[in-house]
Formats: sequence, structure tokens, C-alpha cells
Amino acid sequence: MLLNFVYGMIGIILLTTFCLIGAFSVPQVAYWCMTPSAKKLLEEHGISRKFSIKGKISLAILTIIISILYIITIISAGKQGVTSGMNFWQLTLRFVIFFWMISIFDAVVLNWWMFTRTKIFGILIKQKTGKEPKVWCVEPQWDGKEIHKLIIVVAVSAMLALFFLKVFR
Repeated sequence: MLLNFVYGMIGIILLTTFCLIGAFSVPQVAYWCMTPSAKKLLEEHGISRKFSIKGKISLAILTIIISILYIITIISAGKQGVTSGMNFWQLTLRFVIFFWMISIFDAVVLNWWMFTRTKIFGILIKQKTGKEPKVWCVEPQWDGKEIHKLIIVVAVSAMLALFFLKVFR
């Protein structure tokens, strides 16, 4: 059970790294994942929707690196689970814990706490424009799809467990 938690923590670290580095190196990413009022605030402060070539390259490199690290983590978790004798349900639970920890952390810490309770959004604007923002925080973003994603994760976890049991056993 401790290793399930460790793999989940690795996923959380990777997600946080992607979000923070991505937000400060390529603020246009905010247009994909923020509320309309947050997008409006970015526009008011002169942060363009359009990606510069530098922004595209930065985002592509960051996405490739983080994706490779996620894949390595999933493979390590699956192989280690099979070699330690986990059955289908135990391995499925390992992947569910891994993905749910990431999803819940994203919803609670990154989407709610960071943007609504801290000044990180205002710091992003100030760092990119050099101007003092009028608003330092934004309202939370809930699109109603979080529950659906958590249910889909169970099916994906079961497929991953089955794959690892067939390939590595």
C-alpha cells in the first residue's frame, strides 16, 4: 500500500511541475483550462491568446518530458506490482489510487486552492506584464466532468492491470 501512495505522489509531483512550469513559461495554456473571467483578466493585462514559437517549443518539450516520466512511472508501477505477486484487483487498485490521487489533487489544490485562495494568478500576471493586477485570485473552475473522469479511470486502470498481468506474468 505504501508503494501505491509513492507512485501517486510521483504523479502529483509530475502534474504540479507541468502546471507551474507551463503557467509561467507559456501563459497561453491558461486559455485552455481557466474560467471565462480568468481568460478575460489575462486579456485585459495584455497576455495574448496566440502562442509564440518559443511558447510552442517550450510547451512541446515540457509535455514530452512529463509524458515520458508518466509512462515510466506507470510501467514501473505495473511491473513492480506483477513481480511482487499482485492479482488483477490489487493491480487495478494500484492504478486507481495513482490516477485518483492525481485527479483529486488537481481538482482541490490546483483548480480550487491555488487559483482561488492564493495570489498565484496575480503573480503570473505581474511576472509576465510587470503591472500590478487589479485581481489576484479567480473563481474556481468546475465543469461537472470530474466525476465522469474518476469513473473512466477505474476502467482504464482495469485495462492497464490486465495488460501488465498478460505481458509481465
